[in-house]
Amino acid sequence: MARLATAAKSFERTLSELGITGDEGDLSALGRRAALLAASDLVWHKQLGPLYSSKQVREVMGRGTRQSVSELVKRRRLLALPQEDGRLAFPAFQFGPGGRPLRGLEHILEAFHGATETPYTVASWFVTPEPLLERKTPAEWLRRGRPEAPALEAARRYAARLEH
Repeated sequence: MARLATAAKSFERTLSELGITGDEGDLSALGRRAALLAASDLVWHKQLGPLYSSKQVREVMGRGTRQSVSELVKRRRLLALPQEDGRLAFPAFQFGPGGRPLRGLEHILEAFHGATETPYTVASWFVTPEPLLERKTPAEWLRRGRPEAPALEAARRYAARLEH
């Protein structure tokens, strides 16, 4: 609770620095909105799990250059998530135990091509239980070496719903 009190004091101090005194309207709504915006990155990271930098991807894969990782993203062989600082982050769930991208990943990423506004939608799909996959997440399904075809079918169905 002490940490939340520290956050509240910092919020209040920042409002004061901005010249916001409390006469500007519904500060409760402003506080809720600020908390939602501040927590959004934390919520995404909690939902998606660890995110790797480009350097960490090269280390996990045991090879490559920054350009080669960029090329894998362009060819839809890896899922990359744009960050606020302009860098890309790579969900760890897309890598198998040997550091290679999960089998079937490229076909699934291709199925989503053009169907989504943001790669975060695709990342979220990978970590959400899927009925066609015995209620396993697609990432879990593929990581366990299960057949690619049901995961690809689930991706195609989800992508089709997004397009409508």
